Amino acid sequence: MRFVVMTHNIWADNRWPEREPALRALLSSRRPDIYAVQELRPASKAVIDEMLPGHTRVEDSERGWTHESSIWWDSALFTEVEHGSVDIGIGVDEIHRDRKLFWVRLAAQDGSTMVVSTAHFCFPGTQRELTEHVNPRIAQSEAAGAALAELGGPEEPVLFMGDLNESWHVLRVLHEAGLQDSYSALGVVPPPTWPTVPTWPQVTAPWVIDFQFFRGRIRALTTEVVDFFEGDIAPSDHKPVVTTYGFDIR
Repeated sequence: MRFVVMTHNIWADNRWPEREPALRALLSSRRPDIYAVQELRPASKAVIDEMLPGHTRVEDSERGWTHESSIWWDSALFTEVEHGSVDIGIGVDEIHRDRKLFWVRLAAQDGSTMVVSTAHFCFPGTQRELTEHVNPRIAQSEAAGAALAELGGPEEPVLFMGDLNESWHVLRVLHEAGLQDSYSALGVVPPPTWPTVPTWPQVTAPWVIDFQFFRGRIRALTTEVVDFFEGDIAPSDHKPVVTTYGFDIR
């Protein structure tokens, strides 16, 4: 079985509803089997629900599932077993207060299960990081690795993805935790995932900060950073990362 997974920071309410047609066009053309987002808001959630009518998402009263992250999946391929969220120390201030590691366990048609999860690590410009000179994404990466080790079975496929706001330490720590990133697993040198130009209005150095990780009986078959525009505007200031996976039968 092969399926396509997209992770995407959809930039909260910034330049909305100007970006709405571009997000609609992206989902119409790509239609991922699993779609995990960061910086979700009620307006963008309604658009995704409309554009992915054959998909189901997590339903939960916790605010983070409607104002930070959620996960959609093709209901013809997967059904939900359970879901939850884990505090991994991202909520350092008001901007980050809804951020956790959000996860859902999905069952495929043959009954096999996998854990799909997403998170949005702290932005490097928080006041705490600027004044204390401590990188909180190291501890967040360690906490994410520990949480995923508890959530997934010994060989159960586990996916973890999101906007991790840097590359060096998160790769180092999550690799040590037994997770592979889709870029290095396939020998791909990733292009920048942020910012989209000219949708992002400021001149800035590009970053590779959006990732997909996996472990267990699953393998990445393809991965790409999608530079998508509708007219002259992108769906977000971040480019989505799209990876095709196959279950590894051993």
